[in-house]
Amino acid sequence: MNLARPDRRERLERLAAEYALGTSPPRVRRRLAAIAARDTTVAATLAQWERRLAELAAGVPPVTPSPRVWARVSTRLGIDVRPPVASSPVRWWNRVGVWRGLAAASFVVAVALGVTQLTRAPAPASAPIVVVLAGADARPALIATASREERFLTVKPIGNTAPAAGQTFELWALPQSGTPKSLGVIPPGATARIPLPAPAGEALVQIPSLAVSLEPPGGSPTGQPTGPVLYSGSIERMY
Repeated sequence: MNLARPDRRERLERLAAEYALGTSPPRVRRRLAAIAARDTTVAATLAQWERRLAELAAGVPPVTPSPRVWARVSTRLGIDVRPPVASSPVRWWNRVGVWRGLAAASFVVAVALGVTQLTRAPAPASAPIVVVLAGADARPALIATASREERFLTVKPIGNTAPAAGQTFELWALPQSGTPKSLGVIPPGATARIPLPAPAGEALVQIPSLAVSLEPPGGSPTGQPTGPVLYSGSIERMY
């Protein structure tokens, strides 16, 4: 399949975003990497999405992962990670094999830890839900995150994303069938929390994607989007 064709640009952007987030199935990831090795357009798109998400991760304060997180990472990478022994002459992080495995997954881990920090609650958070909301140009505008047990979505604008004066953003759940369901108006500011009627893992279980429309102050007066739908994105469940 020629993903570099202009009429397949939207599909390429979606696949590249999932690749950069680390949510692509292994088979799709391997195939996309193979295509990128011989197609400069696909390679450039993958690199562009990695840079975008790297900038987002760089803006998140560092957090030290718990031993349980490291254990899961080591299991996924096939690495035998044991607590270092003071008398051991060679520590596990100095082994060449470990660094080869970690280098291949470093970006995915950075994004996962960044999302965990954004959505961290007083209680230990479970695996996150992530939605990258982008416009028609496929450029990310907002990112929505939640853990499965949280009863709210954390929505963070990327760059200078903001509604026009006298208008507001409204967040919509797009079910597999039926009409959009309003999740509420997105309050202005750097980061907003949108309440959910149930824990995110339940409230969004039948929702494949979200969208953002431009509405008058207070939100849509009809219960359905009245202004243009500016951004949309698929829900990625990291569990």
